[in-house]
Formats: sequence, structure tokens, C-alpha cells
Amino acid sequence: MNRIRTIILVVLAVTVSQAQPKQGQSKKSDKAPLIPVPEQVLSTPALEQPQAFDPRRRPTIEPLREYEFPRYEEATLKNGLKIYVIEDHRQPTIAFRLQVRAGETFDGAKPGLSSLMADLLTKGTRRRTALDIATALDSIGAELSASSGGELLTITASGLKKHMPLLLAIFSDVVINPAFPKEELDKFLPQVIASIKQEKSRPTQLAMALSRIVLYGPDHPSAQRRTEESVRSITPDDIRTFYNTYVRPNNGASLAIIGDVTLKEIVSQIEAAFRRWEPSPVDIKPLPQPKPLPRGVYVVERPGSVQSTIVLCGLAPGRKDPDYEKLDLAVELLGNGFSGRLFKTLRETYSFTYTPYAFVTQGKYFNRFVAGADVRTAVTDSAILVLRREVEKVANEPATEEEFAVIKQNLLGNYQMNFEQPWFVASLLQNANYLELPPEYFKAYPKRLVAYSPYDALAAAERYLQPRNWWLVVVGKPGIAKELERYGDVYRYDLDLKQVGSAEPESVSMSVEELLRRYTKAMGGDAALAAVQSIVKNSTVTLSAGGQQFNGTLTVKQKAPNKLYQRLSLPVIQQEEWIDGAEAWIKHGPEGAKPMPEELARNAKDRAVLFFVTKLPSLGYQCSIVGKRNGMIILRAIKDGKESRFYFDEGTFLLRRTDYQQGPEDGGVTLSEFYEDYAPHNGIMLPQKERLESPMFSIASTNTYEINVPISDDEFRPKQ
Repeated sequence: MNRIRTIILVVLAVTVSQAQPKQGQSKKSDKAPLIPVPEQVLSTPALEQPQAFDPRRRPTIEPLREYEFPRYEEATLKNGLKIYVIEDHRQPTIAFRLQVRAGETFDGAKPGLSSLMADLLTKGTRRRTALDIATALDSIGAELSASSGGELLTITASGLKKHMPLLLAIFSDVVINPAFPKEELDKFLPQVIASIKQEKSRPTQLAMALSRIVLYGPDHPSAQRRTEESVRSITPDDIRTFYNTYVRPNNGASLAIIGDVTLKEIVSQIEAAFRRWEPSPVDIKPLPQPKPLPRGVYVVERPGSVQSTIVLCGLAPGRKDPDYEKLDLAVELLGNGFSGRLFKTLRETYSFTYTPYAFVTQGKYFNRFVAGADVRTAVTDSAILVLRREVEKVANEPATEEEFAVIKQNLLGNYQMNFEQPWFVASLLQNANYLELPPEYFKAYPKRLVAYSPYDALAAAERYLQPRNWWLVVVGKPGIAKELERYGDVYRYDLDLKQVGSAEPESVSMSVEELLRRYTKAMGGDAALAAVQSIVKNSTVTLSAGGQQFNGTLTVKQKAPNKLYQRLSLPVIQQEEWIDGAEAWIKHGPEGAKPMPEELARNAKDRAVLFFVTKLPSLGYQCSIVGKRNGMIILRAIKDGKESRFYFDEGTFLLRRTDYQQGPEDGGVTLSEFYEDYAPHNGIMLPQKERLESPMFSIASTNTYEINVPISDDEFRPKQ
């Protein structure tokens, strides 16, 4: 049975380049920028005259200086919408930032609903098509975007002030009159599916998502995670219902206007633009209390991982709890960049990692503390020991006054720099409104921060950072779960974050020889397979990558005993390979044929053998039966340090799936190939459909076959 193998390296290169963030984009952080508004922040006074630098003297911590909070005005529209005007007359620009309680937390039975709604908000209204919106914005050099996270939906727009009437008209139209056209949903859905697949290749994202499931409970609204199945089930009617239910001016909504404008100048225009946005009863109850899973070690076994992502996590208080700020300071002792203890130990002392981190999330009702790092697989256990030691130390010993002062200085210094960004001020005011706290509370934050002592942080840490409050999450290579049993009961999860438990697959009383004999019989039997001297497979293929689809063809020719020719033709890939039984070549696009790299050639030569799965032991593979799971008998085959797994249907004994490693021996990625719709061809059972899945792309094929057609040996060598 032939499969698409050597195209993988090319497709990976294409899709990796498509997956890179574009210039100006940034990655979403698990820690949202909800930061208290200081009235005073630390400022380093300018030197009156140059002074000689003495490297033997440690820099001193300067005292706090007065800082004036940026000027803003506020008002409330007739429909209940709270507005803030933040004046910034340095540039002739204007920006809008709308925030409303319509985020992912309210997705319900269809995770991904709010996020998909945000994606489609800018793709058409009752008056404007997606093209109309894009063309108008492009004509004035303006930007418009929407995003969803936690409880909040955020919509932003920015441009030159002279274009404000058109920008405000489009912005309000998107907010009030979205159409959610089905054709735009159909175009956007493949991009969402591609993004979901790529998340499986990002260990930190997997670890953070699993930590939410572990700490809040798998059914908690804050732990829900979109899947391919959940987003495929979302219809335009689902999106409209969600929008009509939650996107209301009286649902904690606020609008910040930033730029070269005053409240008096703009309030009437805002009132006119949003007059048709009507309030409606919104019944939103506080989120339920977390119901954490049993304490222990939660492991995602990710084939191909070259390192382990380790996360020590636990529950933390809500944003308005008196302990929150003190606990945040305690956690900053661990993860405050170069000043944090994890940086000094995990990185500088032991060289286990490059960028350790620690933070407390900033939810309204409850939160998580997280401390973690990406480390080499070989030092996973050692890194966990250091991480546990450092967290426990913070929970049991007060920091020195000097260390604590440095942490506070860094926090306040960063705040001061952030105030250079008007967007930052807008988010603070709007989040204060969301948290139902007066601005005065946040303006007093610097004074409270200065007053906190190491013992205040210790008291909060004693309550939340003790070992009794720890859960451990690890994403790493298969088999790592066994090494972590010393830290508690181990619970195993797959890449979809579905629990597979700590139990091994069900045992099977069958030898490798017996399994392969039954597979051979299911394929047609020894005599039928031996009678096959050649197979030609012609396939129509669809490559899905980066939210785009490309259609093409695949031709595969095989001749006994071990000759193969393969040609893949797609708009983005043109590739051929030849194997004459002794040598192998490959050709990309217009380039000439070249000898195939040695590692790739060894693998390709094995798969050039007709019905090679039936001959795994004779080809030098070390085979063993792993067991049975979900109706599949699993065969492990190892050669040259690479492991493949073959899944045979326990009822028919036909091959249904293969997992194999692509890339370095201790790394790369694992790809899965699925075989469906078997049908007889000259007495041989062959799959009519095949599907290759990777974290960044998929290839689906529909196959036709010709058996025992004449093929010249010349076809298995490139033409000179």
C-alpha cells in the first residue's frame, strides 16, 4: 500500500511559512493586560550632570515621583453605553475601542461560537458587504478588527481624524447591523479549522488549555475549548442568536474614544451613531465555582516533542479579592523576567531553559497561578524539582527587602512606560467598568503597592502556593508519563485533550506473526498478493493548509518487488520521486532530479516494497503488539530509531490508521494516515479513500487502481 510520504517535508516548509505571524501581529498572551491604573509611578530622575560610572557600586532604587494620570472624560448614552474620551492631541488620529460581555465564556454547547462571531463581525452588514468594508477602510488607511477572549468581546478601529465620519459610520454599522453571511462563514471556516490543528503543535497552548480543564473542571465555562467538531456545527443562525443575546449596550458595554478629540466635540456624534443599538434584558449569572480534578500529574503525550513543557498551577482569588495584589507580588518574585527567581535558577544556574515564567491570570471571579518553562526532555524531572522548590520557598520564606523593592520598581516602571500608549489607558478604564470597581480604587494602586511588605506577599503565598494547592501539567514525548509517577497519580490526555487515563491499552493474546497473517488474509491472502506484479494508483487530492485548499492529482506506480514512481501535482507543489530498488531520487518543481537524502531514501525504499506492512519483520523492523484500544489492535514497529504504529480493525483486521514520525530521531512531528472505504480490486482489498493529517496541514485523496498493467523499468529512474 503506497502512501504520500516524501511530500511532507515540502508541505511542512510551505505551511510553516504560512503559519508565521505577519509583521505587526502579536501572539495572544494567557495573561490579559488588565492592569491597575496608578496615580503615581516610579520615575528615574534625569541626571543634572554626567557622573563617573563605578562598576563596583550597585545601582540604587530611586524614590517615587508624582505622575499625572492621563486626562479623560466620561459619559453615559441614553441606551446605557458607557463612553470614555481619552485625549491625545499629539497626532491627528482617532481610535475606537468597544468592549462588551460577549466572550468565549458564554459559548455554551458550541465552543468557538463567540470567536467565530468576532471573526465575522467585520465581514458584512445589512448595508455593506465584506468587500465594501475592506475597500472603504483601505481608501482611508484605516483599520478595523474584533476579537473574543474570556468574558469579553472587543472591537477596535483606528484612522486619521479627518476621516472620522466614515470610520465611525463603518464601526457603528459593524457593531449594530452585522449580517453574518453564510458565504463568509464558509470561506472563513477552513482557516479556523487550520488554526485548531496548528494548536496541537504548540505545547504551551496545550498545557495552558489543560491547566484550565484541571483547575476549573472539564464542564466549566472557563475551561471549554473549541474543536473541529464544535466549530463545524456552528451555523449563521447560532451566531445571530448569540449576537442578539449578548451584544447589547447594557451588557457591561463601554466605548473608549482615543485621540485628537474632546468629549464635547464627539458625544453627539457617538449618540447619533449608536442610537439604534437598543438595550435588552440580559440574564448573566456569575460563573460557577471551579470544581478541580483530583490533584496529580496531567500529561499530554505529544509524539515528536524534543522538549517538555512543565506547568505548576493552582487556583487563585478573583481580581477584587484583597489577597489578589499580594499574591501577584509573590508570584512576581518567581517570574519577573530577569529579576525572577526562576530565571536565576532554571536558566542561569542549571541551564534547563531559556525563558521560564510565572503569572496570575486576571479574571473577575477566580484565577490561576501558573509557573512553568520549556525544558529539554532529559532534564524534565530535574526541572520539576527546581520549580517545586522555588514555589515552595516563596510560600514559606519572606523575600528580602531589597529583592522585594526591585520587584515593585519593575512593576511600577513598566506601568509608566505603558501609559505612553493610549490604548493601554482605554483598556484600564474599560476593565475597571467591567470589574465594577471605581477608578479611584485603581488610581490608589501605586500607594498600596509601595506599602506592601514582603510579609504581605508571604501571607498570600502561604494561602495559595503551598504544595497542597499544586497541580502539575506536562506536555512531552510519549512514555514520559511513567517518569512522573513520583509526583502523584498520573492522568494521560491526547492532543485533543481527551482523557485516555493512566491505564495501558487492553492486552491482546496474539503474536505479531498472527496479526500480520490475519491482515494478509484480510487483504486477499498470500496467493492473491503474490500474483500482483504491479499497481497503478491514480488519485484526486485536496491539500488543506493555512485555511486554504488546493486541488490536484497524485499518480503512484509500483512494480514487484520494490520499485516505485510517484508524482504529486498541486498549484503549490510539483514533486516526483523514483525508486529503482537500489537508488532513490527526488525532484521539486522545475529543478532537476537529485539523489534523495539518505534518511528519506531508507524509509522510501521500504515503502516501495509491494504490501510492505505484511513484511515488516523481514524488512528489519522490531515489531511488538501494544494492545487494543477503541476497537483497534496496535502494532509498534521500530527501525533506525524511528517508531511507527499501525492500527488494525479488530473485526476485519484491515489497516485503518498509521502514525509515523517525520523529522529528527528525538523530535520532528508525528503524522497520521487514515484508510477508508476498502473495496476489492482483482481480489485485493484496497482503500478508496485516504487522509493524511498533521498539525499544520491535511491531504485527502480519492483513489482508483489498475492491477498488473505493464510498466517499463525505465519509469523508475529519472530521465537524463
